[in-house]
Amino acid sequence: MISIQPNFYPYSSIAKGVYILDQHLRKDIYDCCILDERDYVSTLMSYIRLFLRNSQLVKGLFSFQSQILNSNLEKTIGCDALILFRAKNAVKVCMFEAKYPRLYKENNYSWDYVTSSNKAHFHDQLIRQNKWSSEVGIWELFINDHVPGFPLKGFDKYGSTCIWHQDAYQYTKEKAESIYHHKPKYLVWNNKKLQECIEQLPYNPLNIEDVLISILIGKMGKAIPVIGNSLVTIKSSEEESINIPVGSKINRDDFMSLWETTGINNFLVVELESISFTLDRDF
Repeated sequence: MISIQPNFYPYSSIAKGVYILDQHLRKDIYDCCILDERDYVSTLMSYIRLFLRNSQLVKGLFSFQSQILNSNLEKTIGCDALILFRAKNAVKVCMFEAKYPRLYKENNYSWDYVTSSNKAHFHDQLIRQNKWSSEVGIWELFINDHVPGFPLKGFDKYGSTCIWHQDAYQYTKEKAESIYHHKPKYLVWNNKKLQECIEQLPYNPLNIEDVLISILIGKMGKAIPVIGNSLVTIKSSEEESINIPVGSKINRDDFMSLWETTGINNFLVVELESISFTLDRDF
């Protein structure tokens, strides 16, 4: 449900550029220059902002990275970062959650865990993400600390490896049901389960370039109308709604309000030239 005018090729260069940045970060992870997924996401979002700021394809660029960490804040969506692409009177919202499973340095590392509320952390994040997946393009990003170029089955050789949210959600749901016989249990992920999930996917390996191409010039993510030239509203399957500022006068207070609502620490709003997203008829 998306049309691109005059053609899609220039926008594939945005996706390619972001993938190149991700490859540089893969090298930084291998060299121990980046500590964890929070550091990775923050650096990646900063690099993307700087890269797009110099792109002739981008009309406007607004970003915010929260430096405030509130451990008591329950994340509404279960993602680390939000990137919003605006094309004229419509936007596509995409989000991702990053995990650092330490595939090379510590293959048995417990990157998922049971929380104090007796829930598996990543499984719970996937459940929260799923409520928004009909309107938002969501993917899970797995940081690979192997030396760039290392051939690991199902994983991208040079950057991070991605899984579309719906596939990760389906895996965690079915795996939990098969283990616990349909009782309300949560699946604790580990590297063995991650490898199993990735290897069964028809599209592996999937990298961030593939993801962004599918969003910018494909059918992933829903085109949503801009309200009053300054706001877009996304709705969950449970009738929750979140307002996201997209106008030219975005300020820190707008983003702080969004952060308090969602718990997402990294935001990037990008306005694109010479491209249009076709709105679905239900709008």
